[in-house]
Amino acid sequence: MSLPSSANSKLFTPLVLGAFKLEHRVVLAPLTRNRGTKSQKHSRTWYPNQLNVEYYTQRATHAGLLISEATPTSIQASGMPGVPGIFTDEQKAGWMKVVDAVHAQGGVFIMQLWHQGRNTHSRVTGTHTLSSSTTRITESQYRWRSAPTEDWEVPKEMTQEDIDMVKKEYVEAAKAAREVGFDGIEVHGANGYLPDQFLHSNSNTRTDTYGGTPENRCRFLLELVTDLGNAIGFDRVGVRLSPFGYFNQTRGKGRLYQWTYLCKELSKLNLAYVHLVEPRFDEVRSEQDKLLALTSSSSASEPPEFTEDQLTLQPFRAALGRTPCIVAGGYNPSNCWEGIERGDHDAIAFGRYFTSNADLVDRLRTGKPFARYDRSRFYGPFPDNEVGYTVHLNQQFASPDEAPQTSHGT
Repeated sequence: MSLPSSANSKLFTPLVLGAFKLEHRVVLAPLTRNRGTKSQKHSRTWYPNQLNVEYYTQRATHAGLLISEATPTSIQASGMPGVPGIFTDEQKAGWMKVVDAVHAQGGVFIMQLWHQGRNTHSRVTGTHTLSSSTTRITESQYRWRSAPTEDWEVPKEMTQEDIDMVKKEYVEAAKAAREVGFDGIEVHGANGYLPDQFLHSNSNTRTDTYGGTPENRCRFLLELVTDLGNAIGFDRVGVRLSPFGYFNQTRGKGRLYQWTYLCKELSKLNLAYVHLVEPRFDEVRSEQDKLLALTSSSSASEPPEFTEDQLTLQPFRAALGRTPCIVAGGYNPSNCWEGIERGDHDAIAFGRYFTSNADLVDRLRTGKPFARYDRSRFYGPFPDNEVGYTVHLNQQFASPDEAPQTSHGT
C-alpha cells in the first residue's frame, strides 16, 4: 500500500481511549528500569525519586500517553530491587511528584499494576510466593547481580481467601494511583506474571472454578478487571496481554481459542483499551528464534501450537470489537506505519527505543534517526543510575530496521 509521509501518518492523529483524549498514537510502553530509592522507613521497599521525575518528564508530550513501569501492588507482589510500588506513604508521595511533572507537560499518565506471583522470591519479599498452582519455574533460576543464584521457590496455590486478598490489593493500588494523580491504570496480564500464571495451562493446574478449562483459567483476570473497573471506572482501565509469550515459562496450550475467548469477554467491559504484545517479541530469543519456536513441536507426539499463518494478533483484535487496541513488541521506524494505516490497531507502544530516545515522538514525526539503546543499562540499580536512563553517553544511530537486542545481546 502507498504510505503517507511520517508527519501525515495516522500515527499522528487524535485518538480517544476511554476517558483519555490523545493527540497522537505513539505510546511509552511500560519499562522496568530499577531506578527507585531504597526506603529507610519501610523495609524491603523502594520509592520514586527526582531522577524518576526527570525520566518521565523527558518522555512526556502534550496529550501523549505514557504507561509507567510495572508497579507492585504489595510487598508480596514485588520481586526486584529498585522498583517503586504504590502501597506506602513514601511511594505515594514520590509518585505524586512524577505525575505532577508529567501533567505539567500536558501528558496523559497511566500506572501499570504488577504482581509477580511465582516470579519473585522470599529473599526479596520476606514472605512466601503465591501463584495459581504449586508449579514452580524450572527453566531458569532466581538471580540478581552478584547475589547467590537460587532455585525458584515452590509457590503457594492461592486459596479463595488469597485470591480475594490480592484482588483487594489491586483495587487499593488503583485507588492510590488515582489519588496521587494518575489518569488510570493498566493491569499487567502478560509476561508470565500472576494473572498470566492463571491463564496458562502449564502453570495453572487447578481443578476448581479458576482452572481446568480455558474459560475458568480466564476467571481470575476477568474478575480482577471487573473489580478495578467498578472501583475507578472501566474507561480508566487497560489490560496488557501476551498471547504468544514464553517468558517465565509460560507454555499454555490452546492459546488461540483461550485468548480469543478472553478478548471477547474483555470487549464486554467497555475498557479504555487492551494492550497486545506481538508474537515476534521475546525477552530472551531473537525474533526469528521466537517465531520458529511458536511453530515448532515440543515433542514428536504433539503438533506445533501454531502454524505460520496464525502468528498474528488479528483474531484477538477482531474479538475485541470496538475496544481500542494498543500493540507493542519489536516496532521501529521502518515497520510502524502500515498496520496503523490499515486500522489493524489504534496505537503503538514503543519500549526499548524509548529508553535511548526521550524525543522519540518527534523523531518519528520528522524522520530523524533513532539512537541505539544500551541494554546493559536497562535494569538498575547502579551507582550512576542516571547513565542510560536520563543521560546517554557515546550514542550511535540505529538503522531503521535494526534487529532488536535480546538479553543475550543479539
